[in-house]
Amino acid sequence: MTTVGIIANPAAGKDIRRLVAHGRVVSNQEKANVLRRVFAGLMASGVERILIMPEPARLAEPARADSSVAVVAEYLEMRPADNQEGSTQAARMMVENGVACIVTLGGDGTNRVIAKGSGNVPLVPISTGTNNVFPQMVEGTLAGLAAGAIATGAVSLEKSVVEGKRLDIIVDNRLVDIALVDVAVSHESFVGARAIWDIGTIKEIFLTRAEPASIGLSAIGGRLRPTSMEDPLGLYIRLGGQGGRNPTSVQAPVGPGLISDVLVKEWSILNPTDPRVVTIAQGTIALDGEREIPLLPGQEMVISLNPNGPRVVQVARVHELTAAISAGTAK
Repeated sequence: MTTVGIIANPAAGKDIRRLVAHGRVVSNQEKANVLRRVFAGLMASGVERILIMPEPARLAEPARADSSVAVVAEYLEMRPADNQEGSTQAARMMVENGVACIVTLGGDGTNRVIAKGSGNVPLVPISTGTNNVFPQMVEGTLAGLAAGAIATGAVSLEKSVVEGKRLDIIVDNRLVDIALVDVAVSHESFVGARAIWDIGTIKEIFLTRAEPASIGLSAIGGRLRPTSMEDPLGLYIRLGGQGGRNPTSVQAPVGPGLISDVLVKEWSILNPTDPRVVTIAQGTIALDGEREIPLLPGQEMVISLNPNGPRVVQVARVHELTAAISAGTAK
């Protein structure tokens, strides 16, 4: 059976950045509406089975009620996911159940934990979070149609899927976590509210991509050296002003409605063959916008750019390919 997975994070788009900046609030009702549109696209494409991660808000219930008898829409046999580990577990179970791709609803942080379990299965990320560099701002119907085209083989993976990058976080020679967009090293010693929003606490930034038209830490890099998802390189930035090799200052949108003048001490290109040791002795490490890992005295932490990140469906490209096939102009 042609099968597509659905992982929606009910907590995405609701953190402290709604208070300290002007981040949008994506309600659970809106997420449920997005899923209804995704389901419509999947069913129109001929997808036979939809596997859903169970979560406390039951976001997929209205979409299931809309489903025709021609498609089987069912929950994974797991406890409702109410933490990050649940999303990773759901992704692994979907891979084991043979999904052709996974549609995700969330931000950078949501997709990070999903990517830890999705393996080589392509993701169709829909932006409903705060920091949205990795997921795409795409209408649900179009995302569902694209996922359906991938699942049914209507378009080739080679032409419609891009392999992203990731950052590996290695502590004392052991891989402890990953990030899809950015790693920020903060001198603050406590995880606290998790979301990182005060640029003054950040000492170092590692980026897989630096896009000028993005929000968050990636935007800082985008003012220094624009770097796309398909570019094989990343960026390293050390903040703090004078005293470095190439000090400068940039103005960047570090959060929704939050524009800051950022003092850069030095920056350089990050190569996959050039792992970097974190320079501070104690603090916290934020992964894709959220503080996750304490850095303790005596530990050695290394950040390494890995070219083998999650595979991502390019929704616009899929629709261009399907249009060319319909018009008889496909090559």
